[in-house]
Amino acid sequence: MKSCRNLNIGVVLLLAGVVGLMTTSGSCNSMGNMMGGMMDRDSMKGMMKNRMGVQLPPGIEPEELPEPQSSGAKLLVQYCTQCHNLPGPGMHSAQAWQSVVERMNQRMQMMSGRNMMGMMHNIEVPANKELETLNAYLQKHAQKPIDKSQYEDLNSLAGRSFEAVCSQCHVLPDPKQHTVNEWPAVVQRMVKNMNLMGKSVPDEEVVEMILGFLQTHARSG
Repeated sequence: MKSCRNLNIGVVLLLAGVVGLMTTSGSCNSMGNMMGGMMDRDSMKGMMKNRMGVQLPPGIEPEELPEPQSSGAKLLVQYCTQCHNLPGPGMHSAQAWQSVVERMNQRMQMMSGRNMMGMMHNIEVPANKELETLNAYLQKHAQKPIDKSQYEDLNSLAGRSFEAVCSQCHVLPDPKQHTVNEWPAVVQRMVKNMNLMGKSVPDEEVVEMILGFLQTHARSG
């Protein structure tokens, strides 16, 4: 009887802590959804956005992913969009993705139906094989940091502008990741992201200067 009473007390305290967390985050609607059963995906994304603020990138469309029909891309869409917008593999370097995937997997485990937190969110968790496929995809298409020793003109005005602007959100990318024709769309998407995330956005002249630097060193083909 004593052990059952202790278990009941523990359950009540856990629920009280969860409700308190939801209340202090300013998400009364989210708390109501939780008490009613499951939180839907839109509410989940809204809560994440409110709590993370400008830290969350705006995301991309599935067709914008590299190799969008691959198993890795489909798994990225399936699991990562449960809680937030779809991230591009270029958001992090290969090394950084390792810890990010581990952290996100732990959160999915916590919010899934495998434990008491499952009453809050209808979250699916990748199987081990799926996690391996997802990791391999992200590693393959991760942001490739620039080797500064290979670019003497990084000390030019264009090079310094490129370094100052692009390192606000991620590691400085290698210009050879994209072709001359690919870089304009990538640069415009990054400018849009900086606007949405409240970053310092360069004027049009600086953007053109950075684009010129990237295209000078772009991958052929």
